[in-house]
Amino acid sequence: MRKETAWFVGGAALAAATAAGASVWNQYGSLVRWQEPELPVRPSTRKRRTHTYKIVDDRPLQFDVYYPPGDGPFPVAVYAHGGAFVRGNRGMVTLFHPLLDHFLAKGFAVISIDYRLFEDGVYFPDNIIDVSDALCYLKQHDGLLNLDINRLIVWGDSAGAALVLATALDRSKQFTGELGDDVPPIKGVIALYPPTNFLLFKFIQTWLAHLKFYEGSREAWRELMVKCSPVTHLYDDAPPILLLHGKKDPIVPFGQALHFVEHASEVGANVQLISFPNGTHSLASFLQSDNPIKETQLMARIDRFIDDAMM
Repeated sequence: MRKETAWFVGGAALAAATAAGASVWNQYGSLVRWQEPELPVRPSTRKRRTHTYKIVDDRPLQFDVYYPPGDGPFPVAVYAHGGAFVRGNRGMVTLFHPLLDHFLAKGFAVISIDYRLFEDGVYFPDNIIDVSDALCYLKQHDGLLNLDINRLIVWGDSAGAALVLATALDRSKQFTGELGDDVPPIKGVIALYPPTNFLLFKFIQTWLAHLKFYEGSREAWRELMVKCSPVTHLYDDAPPILLLHGKKDPIVPFGQALHFVEHASEVGANVQLISFPNGTHSLASFLQSDNPIKETQLMARIDRFIDDAMM
């Protein structure tokens, strides 16, 4: 009787956990399907060139290069797209045309990279390793690409911002890929509303949602999240970092930015935060919400950060 009761209780618990996991995944899926408010499209004559930086399981991982006018070699601004690690592509850089066009006007070549998205057999830190490999490829081919790789800025939004932060802060070379560990020195990081500590999200719910991609114990998953969270790797002479985050962000809570800034202060890292009282999870909301910052003002502040970082 006790055995039958135990089986019944165990079966009920498993069913409840499965139902909870499905519910959490549905909630996570609604976040994944979040559509960022977009800025109005502007006429553009930008031209891009596409290159492959590595091939994984017969699948090419590529990047697009947008060149400014002039002869070069050009300083470099590398972009990684958002999309909750499960969607998006390098073409999303055009959604951020104020930044894209600003970099081009300053004489930077803008490079937008693809990385592996979560799917069967692909999970953290594969995507961070891809960003590292992309940067190594740029260093190994800077002459061919007409780049001044020693003048490098990295930037991204949401998931992509977390990836470039983790790569820029990887002083101990934990995310080395097949192209080696000779990542070019990064002068500065611009991160739009990034998750900086994955354990600040509701731990059990996040773990249940990620069971779709991850096979392992909660303890091992927790260790992996600590390893891949950018806040884990902050140090005193890290590259300067500029965070942009909306206080009404429904996807990545504003507390993630505050947590990162507080820890940076503790270790002595140079982290600046521009907050937007009515901003949500998009650059457009920073510029279009109630009492928005004007685009010229925002670009001026970003400009100062870039100039200081390059010095």
